[in-house]
Amino acid sequence: MLSTSKLVRASPRLLQASRSLATTANAAPAAENKTILELPKTVEASEEFSQVFQVPKRVAPTHDIPVCNLQMRGYLPQQLDFFADFARRAAFHMGMPCSGTVPLPTQTSRWTVIRSPFVHKKSQENFERKTHKRLLQIKDAHPDVVERWLRYLTMNAPAGIGMRATKIEFESLGKK
Repeated sequence: MLSTSKLVRASPRLLQASRSLATTANAAPAAENKTILELPKTVEASEEFSQVFQVPKRVAPTHDIPVCNLQMRGYLPQQLDFFADFARRAAFHMGMPCSGTVPLPTQTSRWTVIRSPFVHKKSQENFERKTHKRLLQIKDAHPDVVERWLRYLTMNAPAGIGMRATKIEFESLGKK
């Protein structure tokens, strides 16, 4: 356990704050110009964190024209769903209509390995890896906003999540 002398040497600002708090408590009318250390007020948890546990808000599409398909892959479905939720919230705050998370078929790969490096062929071990996939579709958004959204997701993607974006661009047919 730390002694008080080590604590004072480690944090002199804490000592100054406690001294100023003690002096203002003893002589409150005399020292009105000194800084008073105020503790943060407790906030009810349901008020502050209620938006985190709700379904992400959505912007309604106007013309229903797909602009980008984002396919995410990962080995952990909980992490994949969390990142899909993060991507949907980011799309909402950028003003882009985003579809709900569409679960794609899970790809299972299995292989067998011999346990021993020598002659024991009958002693084998089976392994399995499941790749989970999710799809998000962005509709009616400007290509620059979609590009910025994809860069933001790439910067904040956790380890173990792979993304493949298919951007759909429309051009007008001009006369030659």
